[in-house]
Amino acid sequence: MKNMDHRKIKELSSCELISLASDIRKVIIDSVSKTGGHLASSLGTVELTLALLKVFDLKNDKILWDVGHQSYPYKILTGRKDKFHTLRTFGGIAGFPKMSESPYDFFGTGHGGTSISAGLGIREAQNYAGENGKVISIIGDGAMTSGLALEAMNNVHEFGKNTITILNDNDMFISTSVGSLSKWFSRKLSGASYSVVRAEVKQILAKLPPFFQGDKIAGLIRKAIDSSKSFLTPGILFEGFGYQYVGPIDGHNIEELIETLQDIKPNREPVLLHVHTVKGKGYEPAEKNPSKFHGIGKFDKETGKTESSSPSFTNSLSNYLLKLFKSNDNLIAITAAMPDGTGLQKLREVYPRRVYDVGMSEGHAVTFAAGMATGEVRPMVAIYSSFLQRAFDNIVHDTALQKLPVIFLIDRAGLVGEDGSTHHGLFDIAYLRMIPGMTIMAPKDEYDMAKMIETALLINNGPVAIRYPRGEGGKKKVVNRLAPVRFYKGELLAKGREPVLIASVGIMTNVALKAVEKLKKKGKKVFLYDIRFIKPLPDEMFDIIERNNIKSVITIEDGIVAGGAGSAILEELSFRKMDVKCRLIGVNDTFSTHGTQAELRKKEGLTEENIVKTVLECL
Repeated sequence: MKNMDHRKIKELSSCELISLASDIRKVIIDSVSKTGGHLASSLGTVELTLALLKVFDLKNDKILWDVGHQSYPYKILTGRKDKFHTLRTFGGIAGFPKMSESPYDFFGTGHGGTSISAGLGIREAQNYAGENGKVISIIGDGAMTSGLALEAMNNVHEFGKNTITILNDNDMFISTSVGSLSKWFSRKLSGASYSVVRAEVKQILAKLPPFFQGDKIAGLIRKAIDSSKSFLTPGILFEGFGYQYVGPIDGHNIEELIETLQDIKPNREPVLLHVHTVKGKGYEPAEKNPSKFHGIGKFDKETGKTESSSPSFTNSLSNYLLKLFKSNDNLIAITAAMPDGTGLQKLREVYPRRVYDVGMSEGHAVTFAAGMATGEVRPMVAIYSSFLQRAFDNIVHDTALQKLPVIFLIDRAGLVGEDGSTHHGLFDIAYLRMIPGMTIMAPKDEYDMAKMIETALLINNGPVAIRYPRGEGGKKKVVNRLAPVRFYKGELLAKGREPVLIASVGIMTNVALKAVEKLKKKGKKVFLYDIRFIKPLPDEMFDIIERNNIKSVITIEDGIVAGGAGSAILEELSFRKMDVKCRLIGVNDTFSTHGTQAELRKKEGLTEENIVKTVLECL
């Protein structure tokens, strides 16, 4: 398949488009098998993408992809086919829409539920500029359950003229469908059965005598069909928001997609087009297991077999929670549409009534947990760091202010790797540390994580957060339950002769240990303290600094420097009136990019070499 100008798609016949759809799927499967990525969702939007580019003109019309999981065909068809093999690699193209990457990425995304809000805003900006193009927002993979999407739909009646929202309904969220909206979309009269009814109605109307064509009788029949459709399909819900509802239609039937899009294109009123697609369409392993192939690492494209996964914090958490829940019957776990990604799926299979998936609704997940914490249960919210950002006020107002003992298990903290800037967990320390009454811990390995969970269970006067990275910490499998870590104390891992102390945070402790060994070979022995508690900071560390007449403290963390753990230490040194120099190593005022974790840590200076260099500069 050659790099194609999307404008030439308008010249292709239906047969040529069907052939092109097959070629696009081959490109996606071939590239993602080598780089990893979001396979299943993108395979499901090939025909939809082709139909959109056939009907709309990107000079005037703007297409927005919610979440971004579905955008690979669009990337290929908007000038990035020759670069598609670099997907999610360092220096290559991003795994999500990115405005700086292409003039055809009209809005960057990576989190769910943004497309309708952004689309309304873009359309209003066009109004100010006197432009008359269409704005098309494609939303799916559970993003319609996002509170932001519902808030946006509440404004559709007022601001939605010349906008089209396409609900890509593939019967799946990231994992499986949850909630009332999912059940509503899956009502019996949908998909193939509805298409059959629609086709039969068309045939009846076509057979009416010529003098009836366009007559009031035909119009009444159509209105009756539309009216019954609204009650028998999700249409009544969307029409209540101010949309003209169309569908559901087959999202893999190119001719029907093109015909429908051409029909609704002239309509100035807001339209919602409901399309049914198959997640993983055209690749049997992904069709059979769409959850596994939603976001996947490298795999054998012939068999669909993935590379064996190495031990990780998430896997260790999954196994440890089974032990905890067995001996603590008041524990419950909550996730926001990510039971697999956060390690709760195995727990849900054993304790289905004690694991809650609330859909892509992070704010609700937190306040729901806070409500449960007022009773006799102890809720744990397992969530990615970058997604927890969306629930900041819920943490402050609904949880910490009321001193409710919710435990936050914050996965994917730090630099996550190939998913890039929208998914890096760089800000959790900064946005949690400012909250009064919040306890924050960071383990250096899986053993420490298990111990910190045990510690969290003993803290009953406010929320507790435990942040841990994607990947592994290097410890062997946690077999038995472990004792808690000491309250508000870290661990002195190296005693030194030099007046320098390295204060490390979480997984960066393992990097700092290597730096200490390198320094020893250079004849320099420094102190290394794993702080464990980011908030409150261990008094013990400041006692060590004072006792050993430490002149310089070097902090290293896998998070943003501004407001991070290093900032906390610098503040505490100031409060204690300690005349100690402080050098902060972390991610400095950037969202960072995509690549392997090793590549990104090197780029951001989170390396043993940078620690050694900084120590030598301080001596």
